[in-house]
Amino acid sequence: MWTSNRVRETIKKIAFGETFVPQEFTLGLPDPQTEISVWLHGAGAPMDVTQRHSMVCAAPLTICVGFDSEHLPDENDLLRMKLSLNRRDGEKQMLGVVGLKPKVVISRDKTSFVLFEPRSSKNFCLSKARLWTHYLLHAYRQQRRDNTNGIRMTFLERRATMVMFIRPHPIVLVSVGSKDNGNIFPMNLFGDLGEGYFGFALRTERVAGELVEGAGHIAISTMPLSRGSIAYQLANNHTKRSIDWSQLPFPVKPSPELSIPVPDFAVRVRELDIEEVTRIGSHRFFLAKMVRDEVLSEALAFSSIHGFYQSWRLGQIQERRKELEISLAVDALSKRGRYRSEKVKDNITQ
Repeated sequence: MWTSNRVRETIKKIAFGETFVPQEFTLGLPDPQTEISVWLHGAGAPMDVTQRHSMVCAAPLTICVGFDSEHLPDENDLLRMKLSLNRRDGEKQMLGVVGLKPKVVISRDKTSFVLFEPRSSKNFCLSKARLWTHYLLHAYRQQRRDNTNGIRMTFLERRATMVMFIRPHPIVLVSVGSKDNGNIFPMNLFGDLGEGYFGFALRTERVAGELVEGAGHIAISTMPLSRGSIAYQLANNHTKRSIDWSQLPFPVKPSPELSIPVPDFAVRVRELDIEEVTRIGSHRFFLAKMVRDEVLSEALAFSSIHGFYQSWRLGQIQERRKELEISLAVDALSKRGRYRSEKVKDNITQ
């Protein structure tokens, strides 16, 4: 006799095949990542903006692209902009496209930062049939689940976010303040914007954003894959004004330039001065200048990608079942204890 669980699993197998993986998939990758390039189209030859863009708000979904001010596209070109995410190797296959509409231009020195919202989204990681099956399941879950994280995204914004997370994003630890009065918490909405500038985003109503804005500088530490679970252990620190550093499950040391406490296991440490803060919907957008960027280890960085891209990656592997089982096991180990509450989950990635 078939149980209800067995029936559900059979239906999932028919509907999703082996694409039924976590939407946020964690794994170890180099930092900076070498798999995906991001190209800006719409004004002459395509421009490689892999290291010149960042997501800076979830609702409304906002993407920042950094330009040399002398080469800032005109108003008509900005209206035609789109981002494509391509594999770097092989045939440089295009895996996703997000059409852009400009909202705000921020100018600093000889650099201009254009804030865009999405106007369209295409995802090529899965077949159309598989993709829309996932979209329907996602919409169903969103309707049934209480909106505890306070972020309401449109269907277009959610689809565009799925495309933007095709590019691997490290999940880092942000240190602010000192051992006498400071905090450390995880973050993954950030990116280089060119010319030494760096952008990142923190939830508007959370204490962590207030602390960073008040301090004026921070240190960002990339973690090795083996320490990835620590990010989830520290998620609730987003709501705290200070912590007892002696209670952390790892020792810390002062960063080289700003003497901010950072984990002793950090793969890479970036020290930043905050130059401008802009409130955009659900998030504060921080525009910062790099003070020091130091790579301390060649270990693979704890990173996240969207599950659709992970399905595409595994689809290129002949022994897919074995690789799928291994990658799922590593992802589950990193997230151990993460799903005890939706609040903990949302503190990390939002």
